[in-house]
Amino acid sequence: MTAESTAGSQPESVRHDIVLSEQEASIGVSRVIERSGKRLEVKVPARTRTGQTIRLRNAMRITDGRDGDILVVVRVQTSAGGVLVVTDASFENEVLKSPIPVLVDFWAPWCGPCRVLAPVTEKLSGEYAGRVKFCKLNVDENRLASQRYQVMSIPTVMMFRKGRIADMSVGAVSEGELRKKVEALV
Repeated sequence: MTAESTAGSQPESVRHDIVLSEQEASIGVSRVIERSGKRLEVKVPARTRTGQTIRLRNAMRITDGRDGDILVVVRVQTSAGGVLVVTDASFENEVLKSPIPVLVDFWAPWCGPCRVLAPVTEKLSGEYAGRVKFCKLNVDENRLASQRYQVMSIPTVMMFRKGRIADMSVGAVSEGELRKKVEALV
């Protein structure tokens, strides 16, 4: 038996990461993941912790037409440098019903300009703590909010005041430009 045929006889596993807010992890949620143009619902149980893996047995048969599991690795993130991770499920409470103005960074992990903007929002979140809430929403994992606000390009930064859009920018912006927008928000 050759190495190639040995490797081919073993079922494959692929990894898919999802990020949950602390609230979602504590109560449990359903998330939709996409692979090879197919969508699968993942039920994350209550009290899930960072690093836990949910095994979708033989899910690759549905997505790729071959045997194999999809391993969904959960990361629970309450905040990163003062930036709160929001989802479709938490968007209304964290953003629209917030008593203070909110900046939302619509992003994706594969987006280069999004990674450039992230340290800027993290820095500003510390400077404006208590006056402006800074949030980030992964557009790949949270399509409802992205569609509702017609986010066509990322990064898109939207600023909300009393549940309404007060300002927005598309693309990576400098710290100075973003600071001006945040100042106008407060």
